[in-house]
Amino acid sequence: MGNKLLMAVVVLTGAMVAGAETTYFRDSSGRLTGSVTTDGNGKTVYKDGQGRVQRTVTTDRNGKTTFRDYLGRTQGTVQTDARGKTTWRDASGRVQGSSSTDQYGKTTWRDSTGRTQGTMQTDKYGKTTYRDYLGRLQGSSQTDKYGKTTYRDAAGRMQGNVTTDKNGKTTWRDSSGRIQGTSTTDRYGKTTYRDGSGRIIGTRTVR
Repeated sequence: MGNKLLMAVVVLTGAMVAGAETTYFRDSSGRLTGSVTTDGNGKTVYKDGQGRVQRTVTTDRNGKTTFRDYLGRTQGTVQTDARGKTTWRDASGRVQGSSSTDQYGKTTWRDSTGRTQGTMQTDKYGKTTYRDYLGRLQGSSQTDKYGKTTYRDAAGRMQGNVTTDKNGKTTWRDSSGRIQGTSTTDRYGKTTYRDGSGRIIGTRTVR
């Protein structure tokens, strides 16, 4: 779990330019692998390491988000209505799925025909349970008063945990308690990601 999370976060550098924010992604060798630019008007552009547009995401004033490929062709949309129901549609506008949260905080995911695919609910103790379409428990997560989040499978067996200490160091551990990765942020806002052996795999700097 930890390695997947950490390896997905490579070197990032953010910069504000005339209302726009750009984040640059670099690998552990400092090579540019891509960038993400948000213009402040709801448009986000994703580019590869060569500066070529890979896809764009735009959100209009009604909260409808549209995904387009590098040629500007619509790939799909996501929109949340006034009741909090979120609907995903394909390029032709056909419903692909939806999610909604009831008054008790239970979130239900449904497929294109409205059939329940799974649910998620957090109780008053902060324990979140995940269930399949038949209501069978698939797993859970819970954060204690010290900020430690523990993940368990359907049988209650620990799968891993995440902790953040008073200095802001976050540590990911597997089911045996072995460190899978860490992240630390210095006073200048630079975040460094390391694997289970303490080797740097990337950094993130926001300016």
